[in-house]
Amino acid sequence: MEKRRLILLSFVFFFITACGVEEIKFDKNKWNEKDDIIYKYRENMVNDLMVNHLKKGMPYKQIIDLLGEPVVYSEMDTNIVSYEIIEKYGWDIDPIEMKYLLIELTKDSLIKDFKIEHWKR
Repeated sequence: MEKRRLILLSFVFFFITACGVEEIKFDKNKWNEKDDIIYKYRENMVNDLMVNHLKKGMPYKQIIDLLGEPVVYSEMDTNIVSYEIIEKYGWDIDPIEMKYLLIELTKDSLIKDFKIEHWKR
């Protein structure tokens, strides 16, 4: 019985870890590397970026130096900058999955907060 439990737990652990995204350390050069229209490494390094590199109070210029120019959407608040992580399309022009890093700025252009926004259709 104990052997079965150990095998089952090993299988569950393997399944959970195999399904996740392989995380890598943030690399400024790889952050903007694209394969056609897809950012190759952003999803893999965004957690390290958020934990070890982005800090509340960091100035906007330092964000740009670190990440490059953000995506600009007219419907977004002016105090939020956005970086595409994932944008997947099905068989039409509407996306089926989107994941963005959103960085909220103070009126003095310092990081107030940051988060991931992710949705699937």
